[in-house]
Amino acid sequence: MSDVGVIVTMVSVGIGFVLFGASFKGFMDRRGPKVVWGLFTAAVVFITLVPVGIAVFWAA
Repeated sequence: MSDVGVIVTMVSVGIGFVLFGASFKGFMDRRGPKVVWGLFTAAVVFITLVPVGIAVFWAA
């Protein structure tokens, strides 16, 4: 995998963790379920689907 691919993957996972934390914070602050689930869904995409897509299509 190229250096750019590794950096993009790391940034994507970092964004995902921030979104996951924001989802938990929204849950603890009793925000609406749409906000909490929206942040959680975005976190899952950034933590799992984006890195897998990079590994399969870009780094292959």
